[in-house]
Amino acid sequence: MAKTRKPNRINRRDYARGIVTDTSPYETPVIFSNDGLYLNTKNDAVSNPVFKFLLDTLVLGDSGSFTIPFTYKIRKNSLEFRRLSLIHPLSQWKATNFYKNYQQLIIHYCSKSPASIRSPLRVASTFYTKSAWENINQYKTGRITEARVDGFSKHSPSFFSYRGYDRLYKFFDSKDFFNLEKRFFVLKTLDVSKCFDSIYTHSLSWALKDKPFTKKHVTVDATFAQQFDGLMQHINHKETNGIVIGPELCRIYAELIFQAIDLQTIKRLEEGKRKLVFDVDYSFRRYVDDVFIFADDNETARAIYDCYSDALTSFNLHANTVKSIHISRPFVTLKSRITRELSLLANGFLDKFLEDSGDRHSLRPKKIHNQWKLIRSFISQIKSLCSYNNVNYDEVSSYLISVFTERVKKLANVQSDIGANDEAELYRDASLVLLEVIYFLYVVSPSVSASYKLTTAIIILTRFGEKYFGAGSETIKQRIFELSEQLLMGRNVSKVAEVAHFLPLESINILLAMRELGNDYLLPEKVINSLFNKRDDLSYFDIVSCLFYIRDDARYAKVLLGIVKKANNKLRDLSDIKVDAEKAHLLTDLLSCPFVKDVEKRRWIDRLYTQLRATSPNASDVNDFLSHGCNKFWFVNWKEVDLLNLLEKKELKQAY
Repeated sequence: MAKTRKPNRINRRDYARGIVTDTSPYETPVIFSNDGLYLNTKNDAVSNPVFKFLLDTLVLGDSGSFTIPFTYKIRKNSLEFRRLSLIHPLSQWKATNFYKNYQQLIIHYCSKSPASIRSPLRVASTFYTKSAWENINQYKTGRITEARVDGFSKHSPSFFSYRGYDRLYKFFDSKDFFNLEKRFFVLKTLDVSKCFDSIYTHSLSWALKDKPFTKKHVTVDATFAQQFDGLMQHINHKETNGIVIGPELCRIYAELIFQAIDLQTIKRLEEGKRKLVFDVDYSFRRYVDDVFIFADDNETARAIYDCYSDALTSFNLHANTVKSIHISRPFVTLKSRITRELSLLANGFLDKFLEDSGDRHSLRPKKIHNQWKLIRSFISQIKSLCSYNNVNYDEVSSYLISVFTERVKKLANVQSDIGANDEAELYRDASLVLLEVIYFLYVVSPSVSASYKLTTAIIILTRFGEKYFGAGSETIKQRIFELSEQLLMGRNVSKVAEVAHFLPLESINILLAMRELGNDYLLPEKVINSLFNKRDDLSYFDIVSCLFYIRDDARYAKVLLGIVKKANNKLRDLSDIKVDAEKAHLLTDLLSCPFVKDVEKRRWIDRLYTQLRATSPNASDVNDFLSHGCNKFWFVNWKEVDLLNLLEKKELKQAY
């Protein structure tokens, strides 16, 4: 019988949970979270002076006039990169206080536009987890850490509840889109060029009031708009041109501006020569900075496009005309058509070796007579589909990996012991087929979003095998190891882009998941060196990810020395740690890392106090901190982390 899904309650008065949900990017190494930072801000019984100094200096204390975010780049697709920012803990705490003071105004100003399909509605009080995650609770660990968190705060996906859709594809499957297609003949899209990079922070004041009023009262700094403007500048080195990309907080800032642009467009069209009335003569929907215009004819669609583009220029924003799509009914894009075809192919493939168990949350395996023939046939179908539609693997792989990972969850949702060895073999063989296909699709088109899916599949199938397959679990582990090693050494994933501040998350997340296999399946030192030690510009994320994998295993002694040396180089000057986000994150995580020797930690502590011109702690306080510091983690939980819990939270928080 299917389990009833229950709402998870959230403490609405817990403003600190904004640190967990709204102040960091989605695309980070899977081991990274703000859970430890959240816990540390909630710890009222901090007794160790060194720990208290770190907390007060780097999180709760005087935030100064600005901070500098840690900026890194990930692959957006096979040709483009996306720049993201991790903001300083001082700025993150400043943001939670802003939420506390202005949450109702955020909600108020985000409710103005009838066109927005993703905007804050109220402060969140409940959230629901997907049943697929509930069904694999038997494979989760890390309950000790969860119990220390106030309620469900660390798993709530956002500080606010949202109206509309959390993912754009849901709009295209909605009744609203269905009704718009019935009413209007033409669909035209509008894409904003370099949106977040182009936002002028002062433009929020223009959006919430008229520009002339704002310019006359420029010295007033107590308004909501100017406080938010000041926060955006504080986060980003006092920059007024452009806001950082990544945190939900910044998407809310953009939403406030776009609400005003929506209203300005609607008003201009109604007062113009043609007297076009919104939702009568035309309509449009906006998802963050993607606009979808619906009209009866091409001329009207173009008029609306031009009007919206002109409204954008009032806020120093511009439409990207090259990316605009114009289609007539039926509203089917190449992407949506391919997705439907992929769904049919995937279901046909899966039906050959999986069947419903009578419970929609689980699947049973069928006998597989020839694994390679089954896999080859499906891959050939995918190749044909790509060739026929003149698209590459980038257009299909992420969707299919997501579909197959969901089937992995259902296959592993076994409620009782698997019976005879023959049945265990069926489950093992089905697991191997899913692994082979997922890895193939990932290797030919690696992406950051798909890396979280593959990581999920690796961990679930490893634990599934250990629990139910007996000796057969080693077959699963060995194949995961072989496929992962091939992947990490292959050209598609292992090559590091010749781009400044590039973070190879597609490789790092798979490496982190491989730790699940245990010490008998550790990668050769040369693979680790190819990912990390060949580069001189290792970032905070590189360093903590490498440490998490190699730990203090003797086989990686040389790698450990090299990584600590590079970390020490980054921490040589701590005089600006209250400004530099990367240094703040790196120092706190390394001080709590059990794989770094105390002699290094003592050196960093002494350097911190000296360079900040603070009174040095006594020896007993330092010794006490080093003895118990690992019990209070910050951004990487070195001891009690369960990657499945972090992956579940990732899925709840998915990037827009």
